[in-house]
This record gives sequence, C-alpha cells and structure tokens, in this order.
Amino acid sequence: MSVNNPLTRRVGHITKCSQQHMDVVLKPLELSSGSYPFLLTLYDEEGINLEKLSRKIHVDKALSTRTVQKLISLDYIKKLPHDNDQRSCKLYLTDKAREVIPFIRQALDDWIEQITVDIPPEKLEELYSMLNTIMIRAEEK
Repeated sequence: MSVNNPLTRRVGHITKCSQQHMDVVLKPLELSSGSYPFLLTLYDEEGINLEKLSRKIHVDKALSTRTVQKLISLDYIKKLPHDNDQRSCKLYLTDKAREVIPFIRQALDDWIEQITVDIPPEKLEELYSMLNTIMIRAEEK
C-alpha cells in the first residue's frame, strides 16, 4: 500500500484536520490535540502507571513522559508513588482536570457532528463498523 492510497490519505487528512480543530478549541485550557487523550484515558482508569498509559494511547514512553510532565506542571495530573514498586508512579487527575473533561468530550462530540452532519445514521454505523474492522487488523500487525 502506498502513501497515496486513498484510505491512508483520507484517514491522515481527517486526523490532521481534527488535530488542528482541537488545538484551537483547547488552547484556552493550555491543552492540545496531543494532550487531551491522556486526560480522557486517566478519567476512565485512574491510578495506572506511565507504561500502561502509553500502551492505551498507542504512543511511546518518551512522548508520554513529556506530555505527563507538562500536564503535571499545568495541574491537570498528579503523580503518586506506587505502593509496591518504588520505580513506578500512579497517575491521577486533579480536580482541575475533572472540571474540563465534560468540555473536552463536548468539543469532540461537536466536531464529529460538524464533519458528519449530512451522513445518515445508518451510513455512519456502517462506516464505524468498517473502521473498527480496519483498526483491529492494524492493531494485530
């Protein structure tokens, strides 16, 4: 499959547009398209360590370390020592982060609504199903 493959090109373009949109929307919160997934993931599973967080978001540990440090400095995440492992820390959201989660989720919902407004619900379900199949296969490789 080449870089000019329609699927690769379109998914990449949608991703870039989505990132640009979220960067603008989240700028007042000092967040970005690269940082909000960390908050949403921790909201769903607080107390995980950096390695597990990296795996869940599908990014390398170095990027996770930088992003988590930034989110700690902005008071969105707090790091607490792990009870059983001195080398590991558990990550938790702060109250400040919990307050912005609904805003982030609404911004994502609004964006999806904007870009799918003219697509009938049954077509969207079909699209999501096909994308899910592709995603699962990609994760297996």
